[in-house]
Parts: sequence; C-alpha cells; structure tokens
Amino acid sequence: MVRNIRTAPRGLVAPLSQTALAALRALHETNREIPQEHRCRLLDLGLIETATDGMKVTAIGRERLVSDR
Repeated sequence: MVRNIRTAPRGLVAPLSQTALAALRALHETNREIPQEHRCRLLDLGLIETATDGMKVTAIGRERLVSDR
C-alpha cells in the first residue's frame, strides 16, 4: 500500500506572490486589513492567525518577512 506523504510547503519555503508578501508586510507594520484572496493563503501557511481584534502575524510570518528582504 502506497501512502501519499507529501504535504504542502508551509511558512518559509512556500512560494508567495509579491502582492501577498506586501499584504503580510502591511499587516505587520500598520495592522491594515488584507484582501481575502491573500488572507486565505497566509492563514493556510500559518503566517497569520486570527485574534480577538483582527488578524496578526505569527512568529513564522515575522521570520518570513525577514528572510524575504
């Protein structure tokens, strides 16, 4: 029996478009609302999370911002 053990890349190795990266940076720097199309991808990758007062960048999201400078 063959199992599919491949998983989607997460966090630092997952490809992001320039607009998604800009949305992540805007959320981190100014706490602005980000577009729904980017929000879903960033949530799936664990780069952002929901908080009581909106969305916030996770620790791995901050690492991603540093690594993509």
